[in-house]
Amino acid sequence: MNPFSTFRSAVRLCVLPLFVAVLCSSCNQESAKKPAEGSVRVVLPEPFHAHKVVEVRPGLTFDVLSWGRGSQLSSAFLILRSDSTAIKYRSVAGELDGKIRDAWNMDMDSDGNPEIFIHATSGEKNDRLSMYVYEFSESGSSKEINFPDLTSSTKKQYRGKDSIYVKEGSLIREFPVYESSDTSALKPVGKKKLEYAIRGNSFSVKELKED
Repeated sequence: MNPFSTFRSAVRLCVLPLFVAVLCSSCNQESAKKPAEGSVRVVLPEPFHAHKVVEVRPGLTFDVLSWGRGSQLSSAFLILRSDSTAIKYRSVAGELDGKIRDAWNMDMDSDGNPEIFIHATSGEKNDRLSMYVYEFSESGSSKEINFPDLTSSTKKQYRGKDSIYVKEGSLIREFPVYESSDTSALKPVGKKKLEYAIRGNSFSVKELKED
């Protein structure tokens, strides 16, 4: 049997019924924007760790969750698509490396289909970045858009500590860089600034010069 089919079946039979309890405990947490620093966090019932409501438009809402018992650093994520206008409901599930820090909607390729971004960090000392991106069509079908890996030379200087923000329709990523021998990230020697865009259901990335 296909392992992924088994995983999805387990999600439907075991996890999704528990989501009713999550909605009851987090019904007031409805914002597609990043939460303000110091905002009140809702305590979710096990096995859920995080929940973010992303409203694309009235009637079309995505609930993004992480879940898993026994570990806070390795779990799984759920994206639940609710189209209450067309009465269509779909879900996407996958493995998650680290903790969900935020989730939001964009349409970077301007094709009218929402792209749900999940920003996760490793939970290690310097919180290395992981990004999960899915584009959803009007029918509700989804396609993963793989987030580009760093180049081999940049990996030698990368120690995490990323800053992520959106500017003029592009995703900007900034992080300090270190000498390859500085494995403890004690003294940065500069900063990388990368700009990500989506064209033809794939990412392009270019390095920006410092302002």
